[in-house]
Amino acid sequence: MRQRLIAFVLIVSVISIGATRNEPHNEVIDWDAQGFEVMNTTAYCMGEITKNGSKVHEGGCACNSHLGDVAIIYTMDGNYLGMYECNDTGGTEGLKVGNVIDVYRCNLTRCQSYMKITQGKVRVKWVKGVG
Repeated sequence: MRQRLIAFVLIVSVISIGATRNEPHNEVIDWDAQGFEVMNTTAYCMGEITKNGSKVHEGGCACNSHLGDVAIIYTMDGNYLGMYECNDTGGTEGLKVGNVIDVYRCNLTRCQSYMKITQGKVRVKWVKGVG
């Protein structure tokens, strides 16, 4: 039931801004009106267990736990990167303060690719209450 609720909320959120994976937007999006915020981003590939006790996995991220349960992430130029379950908190100051989102990637090459694509900044929409 929980997975169905998460999927429904996320699909509605993505559809509501008219985005498709890895396709640039031809229309101007009012990111602020859609509830997105600009954040610094990093990627990690180490560790086995998250703060909430689950195994690290693609589709997971570390963030300040007060921001939300799921993060919908786009590049600064509007390319959809994915939905990430906020299941880890990390130990850096940026994660604690809440101005960084740290996305898990399965290896160093994928981390480097993510950082090249994002240049360290992303647009994030937080979804709360789906956990």
